[in-house]
Amino acid sequence: MCSAGRPQEYHIPDDYVPDDRERVRLQQAEFGEQLLLEEEERQKRSAMEERDRNFQQHMSVALRQPLIANQEETECPICFDTIPVGEGVVLRECLHIFCRECLAEHIKASQEPEVQCPYDNGDFQCHDVITNQEIQELLNDEDFQKYLQRSLATAESQEANSFHCQTPNCHGWCIYDDEVNDFDCPVCQQRNCLTCKAIHFPVNCKEYQDDLKRNAANDEAAKKTQEYLEQMLRTKDGMNCPTCGIILVKKDGCDWMKCSMCKTEICWAVRGPRWGPGGPGDTSGGCKCRVNNVRCDPQCKNCH
Repeated sequence: MCSAGRPQEYHIPDDYVPDDRERVRLQQAEFGEQLLLEEEERQKRSAMEERDRNFQQHMSVALRQPLIANQEETECPICFDTIPVGEGVVLRECLHIFCRECLAEHIKASQEPEVQCPYDNGDFQCHDVITNQEIQELLNDEDFQKYLQRSLATAESQEANSFHCQTPNCHGWCIYDDEVNDFDCPVCQQRNCLTCKAIHFPVNCKEYQDDLKRNAANDEAAKKTQEYLEQMLRTKDGMNCPTCGIILVKKDGCDWMKCSMCKTEICWAVRGPRWGPGGPGDTSGGCKCRVNNVRCDPQCKNCH
């Protein structure tokens, strides 16, 4: 009857029972509210689907383009010049926008293997990377090749288990583990010996090291290599194989290793054979690691 709102202090009596006509009206009001909520939800879903379609269409176009251009005029956060529409670059990973010249100079000045976005407003510094696709498009061929070589050199210097090919002026290198003794360089196609840190094939390690000893008096390069191997022995970074006698240099990892020449299993911690004369399982004349739950040496990493 009255369309005005109820007073704030009004409370529905506890014993109130609506009549049939009022009950129908309340049901119709609830039904109308439900329809309204469903329509609002439908419109939200429709808007989200439309947004997703637009985003997918934008990304589909962007992926076919080397660089994503800015769609609105904006200011470069590095040089603070105004970037006209279509003349800036929107970075794929973080969507920060810069002028092409500033991005190119930032990439050329970077000394890291992965170039990060240069955005920094004092409160936030972006750590997303600039993709190789973007870098290649921003740099000329000469600068891009310099960037590739610099990135590879930096990555190599930061990797503890890296080995550089021994061929003069070769850019090839690898990351090694203890189970690998040879490195076939993909750049110069030469096989490197990781045990001797040299290229000596088809001569085996023992023959190569014997030649070094014979030639050290007259050959400067052989002398330096021989001095390097002897230094490894003095500092205990190398050892003579207990079976064939070649000098082994431990690369990294577990104290268990295998001679690249005679295949003898060796315990690096005790500088001796892993097993006794009876072979695997015979601890009578070899390393006694884990016998009675005791390590073979205080420095043993207990990994063999």
